[in-house]
Amino acid sequence: MGAKAQVIRIPDLEGWEFPAGRRTRVFAGVAGLPTRGFVMGHSQVYPGGGIPRHAHENEEVYVLLRGRARMVVGDETLDLSEGDAVYLPPHVPHELTNPGPEDALVLFVYAPATMVSHWIEERGEGGGTG
Repeated sequence: MGAKAQVIRIPDLEGWEFPAGRRTRVFAGVAGLPTRGFVMGHSQVYPGGGIPRHAHENEEVYVLLRGRARMVVGDETLDLSEGDAVYLPPHVPHELTNPGPEDALVLFVYAPATMVSHWIEERGEGGGTG
């Protein structure tokens, strides 16, 4: 018999609070479930908060699960509604803001599985708990 399935409760993960106005919980990859090829998590983006402009070598997908969001990808501005998914190619600068009156919930998946440097830079530290 092979490896066993594992379950975690996402609401039980403390996550990281970011100064730009969001809480990010990583539940697969660099924290949480032991995936090797990708990282998956979500960011609860507060009204007026966001994910600052950054770029990285990973390819990534954002899925807006709840709320509204505005993204700038390269030089293109995108207004997102619940259920929209956006592919973010490697090395392309991107940012996200929540223009709505309620929290937005953004699922993210990226590969390869590494700790992206903008998390460390934005927090000014090198640690966290997922």
